[in-house]
Amino acid sequence: MSIDEPTPSAARVASQLRTLDLDGKSWITGVAINGLIAEGSEPSVQTARTLVDTAVATQDDDGQLGYGPSYPIEVFSHGREYEASWDLTVKKCMNTNNTTAIGHGVLNFYERTGDERYLDAARNEYEWLLSVDRTETGGIPHHDPDVAGIKSLWIDSAYMMCPFFSRYAEAADDPAAHDEAVEQYEVHAEHLRDPRTGLFRHIWVEQPDHYPQGTFWARGNGWAAAAAVEILDRLPDDHARRDDLAEQFSDHCAALLPLQDGSGFWHNLVDDPDTPLESSGTLMFAYAFNRGIDLGLLDEADYGEAAADALDAVTRVVDDDGNVNRVAGPPGGPEAPLTVTPYGQGWYLMAADSDRR
Repeated sequence: MSIDEPTPSAARVASQLRTLDLDGKSWITGVAINGLIAEGSEPSVQTARTLVDTAVATQDDDGQLGYGPSYPIEVFSHGREYEASWDLTVKKCMNTNNTTAIGHGVLNFYERTGDERYLDAARNEYEWLLSVDRTETGGIPHHDPDVAGIKSLWIDSAYMMCPFFSRYAEAADDPAAHDEAVEQYEVHAEHLRDPRTGLFRHIWVEQPDHYPQGTFWARGNGWAAAAAVEILDRLPDDHARRDDLAEQFSDHCAALLPLQDGSGFWHNLVDDPDTPLESSGTLMFAYAFNRGIDLGLLDEADYGEAAADALDAVTRVVDDDGNVNRVAGPPGGPEAPLTVTPYGQGWYLMAADSDRR
């Protein structure tokens, strides 16, 4: 099938996503934008541009991209494992990376249009991130430590931030941003990747040194896999750290492959078959596997079949209205209810697009 011809399921998913009110949903908006662009129909691209234009128009003086009149972000209603580390009170500028997810779309429309206001907005976001106080090992925290009172690294940031840096490096002809993309990925992996299993944990807090959420959560591992392959897609072939990152990516995928359920799904905790089968992580693995095959980093026979089975499995839980079901709600982790979310819709569209490349 041509890349210009979305499947009927993808068209339904995109149509449902275009109807949602995404104001104030931060990274949820970013993933939705990416999915709409991936689906590629004119209505989807126009919706994505409207969301991007809103983010640029509401960018604050510090450089954080906005996300509509409902700013700041919503408080999560579940996930008791987070309470030991900080009070998830809504505070302006608390989250350093959720706005960065929108930067992917900002740079996409700069590439499409050449409009300098998009590059200027991306530059402001990039420079603001570089100004945030880091962990002792150089990681950019997921929450502004001046507001949150702690420094923590979340695996979510690997996807929100690192591919944005790579894309900015190309758009602005700034090789240092490539270096930052790899550095941030590797610092996050240093703290969050388990050396025994090769899988990623969700959250690490610097002081006191602990994991408030240390399970091998499906979407968390999806953030890591998708981030690595998107960095590698843009990282120069002669970059000094390319081979190390490529090895980390392929090793991570090798750890995930045998954990796929016979249904085609992965479980919400990928190493625990007693947890529910979950859609968003499954879609992210399909996306990462297909992109890894395209880049020559993964074997097509093994990973292509796994990716196809994954997309087929999730397609079976897309209803007639285009809702992608069985998605772990935010912020994820072991207690997350299964529901329908904008990022689940977005990841379906990205996975479907990667399957048509």
